[in-house]
Amino acid sequence: MRSKLGTFILLILLPLPCFAVVIDKITAIVNDDVVTQNEITQVEKLNLGLLELPSYGSVLQDRINHHLILQQMRRQPPLDVPEDAIQSAITTIVNRQGGTDDLLLFLHGIGMNYADFEQEVREEVYINRFLSDRFRPFVNVSIEEAEKYYNDVYKPELEKQRLLAFHSSQNFIPLPARAH
Repeated sequence: MRSKLGTFILLILLPLPCFAVVIDKITAIVNDDVVTQNEITQVEKLNLGLLELPSYGSVLQDRINHHLILQQMRRQPPLDVPEDAIQSAITTIVNRQGGTDDLLLFLHGIGMNYADFEQEVREEVYINRFLSDRFRPFVNVSIEEAEKYYNDVYKPELEKQRLLAFHSSQNFIPLPARAH
């Protein structure tokens, strides 16, 4: 009797369709870290602007670099980053968004919770500190190199921007012709 009941239940449940739902797509795997499409989208929309790393024009490549640096940091002695530095960065971003409520609405809109936001800020502050402590002492720029850069790159670009701003801000008012 029991086996007939078990067989009957199995036959009833067997033909029911099963569905798979895609939760997120894997965009990249960086060693053992998985970078998802959702992570890329959230970081792109969040755009904290805290990292002092050069951007490579692709959010995916920037995120891969982010994960590579975090992995490198894990292999180094821990950094001493004061909690107030992280809180200061969070406060700056909260103020830039117009307050805590507006930030929370924005985060909800991009599918990120506050804990993930706080973790992202923490990671970026730690990355900046890591780069500053580990690499900046080895970068030495001579006065001659700084002057050359200023004269060859910075100054011409600044003059070009000023010239464009000057031309765009000029308002020409035609003067009446004078009678001779």
